[in-house]
Amino acid sequence: MIAILLVLLAQAAPQKKGLALRELQELARKNDPRAMQVVAQLENAQGKRDEANWAFFPNFATTGYIAGPTQEQKLKNGDNEPNPTNPANLTPGSLGGGWFHGQQGVQGHIEAQAILPVWTFGKLTAAKRAAGHLVGATEALLQRARDQAAFDVARAYWGYQTSRNAETAVQKIRDRIKDAQQTAKKLMAEKSEQLTKSDSLKIDYLAEEIEAGLAGTLKNRALAVTGLRLLVGVPPGEDLAIAQQDLPTTAPPVPNSDEMLRRALQQRPETRAAQEAISARQALVDLAKAKLWPDFGIVGGFVFTETTNASNPTSAFTNNPFHAASGYIALGMQATFDVPQKLARLRQAEADLHEAAAMQVGAEQLVRLEIQQALGDLSEARVRVERFTRETELGKQLATQGGVAFDSGLGEAREFLEGTILYARADGERFKALYDAQLAWAALEKATGSELSPP
Repeated sequence: MIAILLVLLAQAAPQKKGLALRELQELARKNDPRAMQVVAQLENAQGKRDEANWAFFPNFATTGYIAGPTQEQKLKNGDNEPNPTNPANLTPGSLGGGWFHGQQGVQGHIEAQAILPVWTFGKLTAAKRAAGHLVGATEALLQRARDQAAFDVARAYWGYQTSRNAETAVQKIRDRIKDAQQTAKKLMAEKSEQLTKSDSLKIDYLAEEIEAGLAGTLKNRALAVTGLRLLVGVPPGEDLAIAQQDLPTTAPPVPNSDEMLRRALQQRPETRAAQEAISARQALVDLAKAKLWPDFGIVGGFVFTETTNASNPTSAFTNNPFHAASGYIALGMQATFDVPQKLARLRQAEADLHEAAAMQVGAEQLVRLEIQQALGDLSEARVRVERFTRETELGKQLATQGGVAFDSGLGEAREFLEGTILYARADGERFKALYDAQLAWAALEKATGSELSPP
């Protein structure tokens, strides 16, 4: 009784649901190493944009030190000496003899200067625009990496489902051949004229061919699972539950080519990246032009120096480097006169702009080509699916008729063999065509830069 209850509870327990295609693609968009690499590049571009946005912040240059020992520099009458520039008024330790004569001391110094840009003829604005478009281009490249990861997941996912479905179909053929082998052994034992030794060998030959094809199917399924684990970032030793989905029996319909092209030109990340690149290059051209002009800004700073063994006379006409405390603020200008070099750099920036414009044209042409390629592959797959499905039905009828006739003793083994071979080959091509149809649809999604839902 307890065993029955345990069985019922096990059957009633919810089974772990496998991940469907869209769920696997979402995981790959986050965990694929190629996408993670572009995420790091995006963070770098965002840092450059932040740096450009803070370019107006004052540039503080500070110098400070504590030095010693310093030589004595004192006046005989102290800070109130009326004639501090006369050497005769210096103390004996201040007249020379090195640092080991007189009182030894320490000097502290600090100097700071800040420059606040006021007018740069557009340098700051151009730099911010260039950095902003760099971020936009990197974001588009991130979407491209994620779209590629989603396409690779679709290829591995449908490869897994195709091999799984194909294995089920092959198993039916294997069972039918085993039955034929048993019948052949029986007929050979009875020395029936219905079957020759050559016919028996042909049945065994067909069994080996089916087994060889099954080995390839199992290899492809294992490879697809490994690819999915790598793409979605499953750690080693952790299981990956994949949804069990039958291949659609028909190929998706071919959508309108003009609509697909319009959507691709609007949403494809490569076209957006190309446009952002043009805008960034244009901003760099403006920056190169602005560098031909000087910069104006507000300059402020202070200087403070203190020496422990030096006098500090109160005379305003004495420049005392051992004691100083002053501050200043001014309107400054900064300019360099390397005009030929600046013009050469401007020419380089304009050439880069022309290159970006050419790359945009190339990106649009590539989008058109990929759209046409995906639509052509889908159209071809639809025809192959339709034809090979019909061939499979015909081959199945021939194999069934030949098998029934052979088992009943009314037909030859040759008819069974020919029908089974035709059926196996047509069914294999049908599965391949169904896989190619799903792959073409995934390529069309990648080419348009968006997910598509078959009607």
